[in-house]
Amino acid sequence: MRPATALTALLVAIAGCTPTSQQPPSHPSPAPRTASTLPESLNTLYPPESAQPVFLLHMIRLDASLSGIIVDLSEGDAEGAMASFRDFRDQYRETAELVPEWSDGYPDAPVEELGRALERGERPAVMAAVEKVGESCHSCHVSTMVRVQQKFRWGNFASIRTKDPLLGQETDFATFKRFLSTSLTGVTHNLRQGQIGNARKQFAELNARFQTLKSTCFDCHADANRRFVGSDVQELLDQTEKALAGDGVTSADVEPLLQRFGRESCSGCHLVHVPAALAAK
Repeated sequence: MRPATALTALLVAIAGCTPTSQQPPSHPSPAPRTASTLPESLNTLYPPESAQPVFLLHMIRLDASLSGIIVDLSEGDAEGAMASFRDFRDQYRETAELVPEWSDGYPDAPVEELGRALERGERPAVMAAVEKVGESCHSCHVSTMVRVQQKFRWGNFASIRTKDPLLGQETDFATFKRFLSTSLTGVTHNLRQGQIGNARKQFAELNARFQTLKSTCFDCHADANRRFVGSDVQELLDQTEKALAGDGVTSADVEPLLQRFGRESCSGCHLVHVPAALAAK
């Protein structure tokens, strides 16, 4: 089998798609789960109850061994492909026992069919069997992956507390963000009313709270590239401060800068974080 053909088959398997030129699988994938809560047993497989994200590591190893079958076949290594299959089968069954509530998401039939196809050395049959295994994986991922990531990767935003630099007291994160939003609106609102002094005061509050927001973000984001509160965003606020300091400043001088700030910081961050924050409620 050519590498390109193997890669295409692997991508199809991962995506869980069935090409229109093939018949529907003889082993239907389990119906997507619709429960709104995750199994309690999953808690023991992720921090803080576990030192490592055990379930995620099993998923990674499963993917590696399944992909290894394709790699070996593309290299003409039938023996290696069979060894990769045995590794995949063992890990598949082990993973199925980690979360008893999800055991129905690991049907044996597609895996057994893959093993038989490998033993026969029929590459088209192998690729079709890999595709069916991929469909089982994909069905579970569609119904559970996002919720698992929201719970164990993002955490509960309602638990975040921030000390407001203007009030000098601790507040919940949602309230703090409302303070930020009010200050942002207050700048242009006052300029439209011709109240330049109030606009400058609102901006000073916005900038002060933005500095606090940075430190709050840094509590989770340890890397240097903190896109939504980075130096480019701060530069927009610095330019706004300079514009507000000018004589006869108007809303038209400031609004384009704050609109960019809203798009590049506020809106960008919300698109990433709000779905996870709301899912935790």
